[in-house]
Amino acid sequence: MARNKGGIARQIAKDAQRARFWASLASAPVWAFALLLGASASYVALSPSGEDDRASAYLIGAVIVLFAYLFSIIARWTYGATRAALTPQRIQAMWLRRFGSESGEAFQTSRIIDRLARDGVSALTLQDREVQLSFEQRRNRLAPTFWLLFAPIAALLGFGAANSWRDVQARAEQWRPTADTLGDAIGEAIGQALGSAFALMLIVLVTAAAFVLATLLFMTIAALAGPIGAAFARKRDDFARLPQHLKAIDKGKRKGATVLRIGDDNWKEAVSLALRSADVAIIDLTDVSENVAWELEKAANTPGGERIVFICADSGARALPLDAVAQVRAALGKPPPAVVYYPQSRHAEKEGQGFAGELRDAVHAAFDRRRVRAQP
Repeated sequence: MARNKGGIARQIAKDAQRARFWASLASAPVWAFALLLGASASYVALSPSGEDDRASAYLIGAVIVLFAYLFSIIARWTYGATRAALTPQRIQAMWLRRFGSESGEAFQTSRIIDRLARDGVSALTLQDREVQLSFEQRRNRLAPTFWLLFAPIAALLGFGAANSWRDVQARAEQWRPTADTLGDAIGEAIGQALGSAFALMLIVLVTAAAFVLATLLFMTIAALAGPIGAAFARKRDDFARLPQHLKAIDKGKRKGATVLRIGDDNWKEAVSLALRSADVAIIDLTDVSENVAWELEKAANTPGGERIVFICADSGARALPLDAVAQVRAALGKPPPAVVYYPQSRHAEKEGQGFAGELRDAVHAAFDRRRVRAQP
């Protein structure tokens, strides 16, 4: 499917360009530090001339390279989180699916709702069980907290490192040789210089280690947030908070995917409320159960048949089940105009990426159809 380059897609492309620019500026200092560490590692590894110093130089260089790699992770994280925060969500999509068949080798379509945020689409889905957001989204949402907490810590570490280095310099300036001979005095001077250099390296390594440990702590929190949240949310019901979530979405305060846990007792009312705030509805026709048929009929009325995007698992023939065609015809008065197919297996990475891109284009096209129809 060729990407739609007009309408909302053009506006979102401009948004993405601006977001990438500011994200590059925000991550530039971290990238610069990572590159500086890489250059320092090269200098340390190539500087020794004797065999005795070579092994220790290689070890120190390897440690510096490890720090450089970790800081590159932080730089990429900063870039991705900043880009996500600055990308306006121009479209609100309602994903009508319960994700009940994602265990085992099944393709995880729930992960695609996160990717839509990169293209200006904020997705909402209502589930009767816990669906974890992707690690990328959990990590990005922690980024502001990370920098808010780490900025004063980094400032304190930097202040302590500067004071420690001034103390080292002061002791070096006050140092006087105590040897009786010139040769011994030169040896003491070399030892003092090496000691100062070691103290400087120790200060830098301790500061960098504290920075990296804080980063690893936040990454661990992001990784565990999904499983821990799922364990404690088995009996959670977000129906009472649904109006607040919808207000936040309407005001643009919610970015990325939003997964709300809704029980069967309040499911129909929750779907009806959420569809009123949706620009586009995404419906999976793989298995058109009685509940899916009801959602289809509801979406045909609100937000409207022209704003529905149909998806389906690809069985190989890229054809809809006959009962799905019949249900769509009953709700819309015509067969589905277009369907985006996703692979059956989660290991089909290339097909999964293609599905994400085709779904993005289909959502953009549906939004443009809504705007064209709304014009007098």
